[in-house]
Amino acid sequence: MNEPDMLDALWKALADPLRRKILQYLSRPEYFCQSQGKTVDGICVQDLAKYLDVPQSTVSRHLAILARSGCVVHDRWKTWHYYRINPAALKAVAAWLEALTPRDRRPSWPAESPRNLPVGPANSPE
Repeated sequence: MNEPDMLDALWKALADPLRRKILQYLSRPEYFCQSQGKTVDGICVQDLAKYLDVPQSTVSRHLAILARSGCVVHDRWKTWHYYRINPAALKAVAAWLEALTPRDRRPSWPAESPRNLPVGPANSPE
């Protein structure tokens, strides 16, 4: 997949509120599954469905979209699939956003500029 197509897939995946909520859970190790007394690097579909209070089929469908976009990866252990965030994909989105910020073109306002004064009754324009 070329870079523009990859970014389009990432943005589409990130556009859905439930998928963003899934990513929030996947970013928190305290929600990772336990197997044989050890923490697994990821969360299974069943646990995500329980945390989100949505049907397992809904979670699976959204995880498939996140996986196709590259936002998440998964490992299979026996019949279980454990999902986790793919940091490289999210770094690509962050880098794209960062590239939009023209650092050398930002105006530098003097400290006493009206833009830097707090807004309040004492500083209100008359």
